[in-house]
Amino acid sequence: MAQKLIISTELSPRHQLQQFANFRWGLIGFEATAAVAGWLFDYPVSSWPLIWLLLLTHISTNVIPRLFAGAQSHLARIYAISCCLDVLLLGCLLLLSGGVSNGLVALLLLPVAVAAVMLPGRVCYIIAMLAIMAYSLLLLIGDLTIPDVDQLLQQAEHAQHNHMHSSDDGSAFNQHMLQMWWAFALSAILISWFINAQANLIRLKSRKISELQQQQVRHEQMLALATFAANAAHDLASPIQTMNLLCDEIAVDNSSPALTDLRLQLNRCQQIVQQLRQDAGSLRRDDAPQPLLVLTEQHIDRWLNSRPDIGLAIDKTIAAADFTLPDSQGFGAALINILDNAADASVANGCAELKVAIALQDSGFSISIYDFGEGLSDNRLAELGKLPQQSEQGLGIGQFLANVSIERLGGTVRRRNLDNGTLTRIDIPRPKVEHN
Repeated sequence: MAQKLIISTELSPRHQLQQFANFRWGLIGFEATAAVAGWLFDYPVSSWPLIWLLLLTHISTNVIPRLFAGAQSHLARIYAISCCLDVLLLGCLLLLSGGVSNGLVALLLLPVAVAAVMLPGRVCYIIAMLAIMAYSLLLLIGDLTIPDVDQLLQQAEHAQHNHMHSSDDGSAFNQHMLQMWWAFALSAILISWFINAQANLIRLKSRKISELQQQQVRHEQMLALATFAANAAHDLASPIQTMNLLCDEIAVDNSSPALTDLRLQLNRCQQIVQQLRQDAGSLRRDDAPQPLLVLTEQHIDRWLNSRPDIGLAIDKTIAAADFTLPDSQGFGAALINILDNAADASVANGCAELKVAIALQDSGFSISIYDFGEGLSDNRLAELGKLPQQSEQGLGIGQFLANVSIERLGGTVRRRNLDNGTLTRIDIPRPKVEHN
């Protein structure tokens, strides 16, 4: 269910392109309907052939973008060019059919609104300025519809009669045209600003919702894994105790070195189960959090006791005061998991060594763990820690749990290949309440 929710919050580029094409088909259909109505009712235009040619051109511009549906990296350019073409072709159609006196001049604002939704701020403002320029040219050029001879004669007869009033009427008309220009320009700018701001806010909220849903899925997976681990620890306690008793009975009549090794391994298993119980008990006790540097040193010492075969070189850089974490157990478990995986990688490559660099700065705390393994493939490096994965050494859940635990603390886990191994870096920012 969570995966479906994540998918539903994301709008695919192909879906966006389809909606954009549908909008343009609607605009072209409205233009064609207006042209047919004007032709049937003998609306005065400069040239009907040019109008039909412009309509065919507009139709062709909406077919070509579909050919680039697979090129998702160029969709923003396709949207920008298409909006520019819409403004240009609409301006030409209006120029041939009355200019600003045409009641459909408000259609110039439609590409501006679409650009504000689909494109970044600067580009949508460029589209708005282009629409304002088109409107300005329509005002300057005027009506290109050519009057017939009778209209010219009537204008000549009334020219002298209207001469005395022409000055006042012309001034009022110019003022009216200027007000129309200001109204259109302000409308275009306000539409671009408001719609673009709201679209950016919606995209930001959608992205955050998607991230929260992904975190919820990972936390649910972590909870399920923790439940399985608790059940496994409970189920292992009795068999381990039984095997210890059997070893004691066998040791009476047999002193084989293999039996000694078996006893050591059983003791190791018993210690792990006991440590798990102690960690769970500390969570129930809600102990006071410890400073992060002290906590790190304690868990490294604890890890070294369980892995005495690993040589560890530690480099410390202390340039600020220590700080505490709200979930010290989660951090400690994540650190031990990462150290175990790094040690296994080094041992698999014939080098039982690790290098750890600890840095405490004003900005936060970081641990860099260098192993001397064979490195990771690019695909493995990109997927590691995102979901539980199969691994040769175990179930492959350690890195996933480590990533989730660190991210719950506001930190990050990054990995990259080096010439002689892999670097795993843990960064935990200093809490704001403690930041000076």
